[in-house]
Amino acid sequence: MRRLLPLLAVAVVAAACGGKSASPSEVALKDLDLIVHNRYDEAWDGLYSRDRAVAKRTEYVTCESRSPVQEAPQSTKPVGVSDESVGIGDGTFVKSKAVRLQLDFRGGRLVHTVHLIKEKGGWHWILPSWRYRDYRADRCPTDVGSSPPPTQS
Repeated sequence: MRRLLPLLAVAVVAAACGGKSASPSEVALKDLDLIVHNRYDEAWDGLYSRDRAVAKRTEYVTCESRSPVQEAPQSTKPVGVSDESVGIGDGTFVKSKAVRLQLDFRGGRLVHTVHLIKEKGGWHWILPSWRYRDYRADRCPTDVGSSPPPTQS
């Protein structure tokens, strides 16, 4: 028993200090949950640093709060993870984990892809490139004259 106590103490400290980093699926689920529950201030903390540079916390929270999510999914689950190169709003491409999440609503189901970028030992979500461009132009993405979201073909 005496030998186990030091090992247990190390395990507890490691867990408290983030000894095991969250998987991309766990991070994507957490970040999506924050956004669909209009918790933009907390969601901003997980945003990729290059996106935070153009969408400052106060601006992001204010802009996103103008058009809150009206209905959160009843359930959400990861349905796939892959490595992808993704274009970010400044025109560059970066390596990402593309996490496909299935969102179930009262009226149906959709699959949404969250792109995460590894930075400083953790996974961070990115703004869609069209939203990045609006923030860079000092426009809220929901304002008149903002870039429309891309259409699915």
